[in-house]
Amino acid sequence: MKCYSDPKRDAVGVCTKCGKAVCPEEAVVINGKLYCKECAEKVKEEEAHPKKLHKSVRNRMLGGVCGGIGEYLNIDPTVVRIIFVLLIFIPRGALIVFLLYLLLWIIMPEGE
Repeated sequence: MKCYSDPKRDAVGVCTKCGKAVCPEEAVVINGKLYCKECAEKVKEEEAHPKKLHKSVRNRMLGGVCGGIGEYLNIDPTVVRIIFVLLIFIPRGALIVFLLYLLLWIIMPEGE
């Protein structure tokens, strides 16, 4: 297996996060897992600043609840909104979804 940055050299392994073949000088081991330099920086940043569930400031339509859930789960907030709408069509779902959204709107902190 050859390195992604230098195809003439042999790789020491594959990055756990992105799957690229890693050269020895670009390999970083964190908690027993091998990462490339780019992914290692992202992992260190995530460990330094863990994700928190909050209302979104950027992806806000009504209260920012679906946007915040989408940002927390790293998915498009539109998908979360569609799920909320689909849950309305379950028997008694409209009341449950409304109360859940209202509760989340009240208790979720405002994002930065």
